[in-house]
Amino acid sequence: MTNQSTSLKLEHLEDESFESYISESRMRNDRQVVFNVVRELVNAQFNLGDHELCKRLWQDIADRNIDLERVIYLMYNCNFHDDEELMLETDLAYYNT
Repeated sequence: MTNQSTSLKLEHLEDESFESYISESRMRNDRQVVFNVVRELVNAQFNLGDHELCKRLWQDIADRNIDLERVIYLMYNCNFHDDEELMLETDLAYYNT
């Protein structure tokens, strides 16, 4: 195998690894956005009873094309929304149902 072909294969692996890293990073960021909006919605709806804030948050969810069923699942199936690990477990359970 020549140095050039080895170099090309390494570049390809690096590109795949980088793309995988970017994809994983986006997924984490997206998940964090969803978790944050769920926490805000839970607070607005259950703690504050603020109808207008709830309405704005639901509109924000729709504008961002966030999966409504996922949001509802997290709201009602996670007992402690400030617990990052529990939110993650609940989110993963949503995808496994």
